[in-house]
Amino acid sequence: MNRFLLILAFICTSFLSVFADEKDIELIDDIEEAEQSIFVPTDSTAVETELDFLTEKDSTDIALVDTIVPLVTKPVMPLLAIDNSERLLHEADSLSYYTFNDPYKHMFLPIVFVKYHEVKAPTLAINSITDTIPTNDFNLPKEAEWLNKVLTDTKFQNYHINRLIAEAPWLIHLNLDMLPEPPKQYEVKPDISKNILVVEERKVELPVKAPNTNIKTRHWIHKFDAALHFSQAYLSENWYQGGSNNLNMITDVLYDLKLNEALHPNKLFQFTVQYKLAMNSAPDDTLRNYNINEDLFQVNAKFGLKATKNFYYSMGMQFRTQILQNFKTNTHDISASFLTPADLNIGVGMTYDRTNERKTFSFNASVSPLSYNMKICRANDKIDPTGYGIEAGKHIGHEIGSSGEFKLNWALTPNIIFSSRLFVFSDYSYLQGDLETKLDFSINKFLSTQIFAHLRYDDSADINRHWRYWQFKEVLSFGLQYKFRM
Repeated sequence: MNRFLLILAFICTSFLSVFADEKDIELIDDIEEAEQSIFVPTDSTAVETELDFLTEKDSTDIALVDTIVPLVTKPVMPLLAIDNSERLLHEADSLSYYTFNDPYKHMFLPIVFVKYHEVKAPTLAINSITDTIPTNDFNLPKEAEWLNKVLTDTKFQNYHINRLIAEAPWLIHLNLDMLPEPPKQYEVKPDISKNILVVEERKVELPVKAPNTNIKTRHWIHKFDAALHFSQAYLSENWYQGGSNNLNMITDVLYDLKLNEALHPNKLFQFTVQYKLAMNSAPDDTLRNYNINEDLFQVNAKFGLKATKNFYYSMGMQFRTQILQNFKTNTHDISASFLTPADLNIGVGMTYDRTNERKTFSFNASVSPLSYNMKICRANDKIDPTGYGIEAGKHIGHEIGSSGEFKLNWALTPNIIFSSRLFVFSDYSYLQGDLETKLDFSINKFLSTQIFAHLRYDDSADINRHWRYWQFKEVLSFGLQYKFRM
């Protein structure tokens, strides 16, 4: 009997659990249908009508319906469409977007050139700080620490930007007037009516565009330098150390013609003509009041075709002579005259030419393994030609050997220029070389001071007891100058 009762109780329990599961499934399906209809009605009355069938099925579901109805009947806030494209574009513009959290951001962005003496970064400044300034809008403290930090960071940034523009302008590739669209600029102004600071866009005024003109390209670069330097000394008759009055004058004229490398990168051509005359008073000469201590007319030419980077196959020519007659002291004997002596040198070889980007340093080296040298002595009846390496009784001497020319120009500052030139020739029986060095100090456009030194070596000349085969001349002068480039 007890066993029968246990079996009957088990069957009843199983039947009730199955019936409850089916009822729960029906309730879940009804809830899902109600959820799908939640967002369709627009008022609470319609919602309650849709859910009436739940209350009719079973009174036990009333609590669940009471829970769902408040959620459905809760008013829904309308969605507003906001156009924030302008703000996003403004923040995307890295040249105009600025935050206080990253004050040095501009120093790692491309720099835009505005003007040499002033390049303003975004700044923030107010006249005074008081406790009445509202701080909620910008979340700024009332103390002046934030302002001092912003001003310090801005000065630091402006200093280094200005220094970069002034000392390395070739690194600045952007110009405010040449940008496709002018960058937006902003400034902070106080709004007195609202007692807050507002950020307003600053209008950028662009300069008037230059008229379209046909710019002519220059295939040839012209250079002209002229200088007239002098030195003078006056001594009274009773000067305790003795001595004599003297006046020295130096004239130097140079014209240089060079092929524009920007238009002809694979060719090298340079033609230079120079004339230099130095005269001084000669109180010890009873026949003449002056003496010529330097008279040089020189022509240099060089032509080359590019072989590799900075190297050219080249041919060079140099011609040197004197224009005026010069006499020995207290005699009528000629010491030098036109084409007496004269040198003509022609060489074939390689040339290395290098100029830095700033055009402040240039170096040119030409080596000619095969070189022809001709010496001329026109007045061989008045001057012994053997002193110039020419056979007696002849006007011209020929030599075959090797030569080299090295030139350096260095602008130490815009007003101080150092230049040097070395020319060497040898026919393997003797060696001849000239080293000319000049340091030019330009005081202004028309005044300059110059130090010139000329060191010469010629072991074919007569040996000197003190200097042997070396010869040296140095001149310090001051005077007028005029230069132009075209």
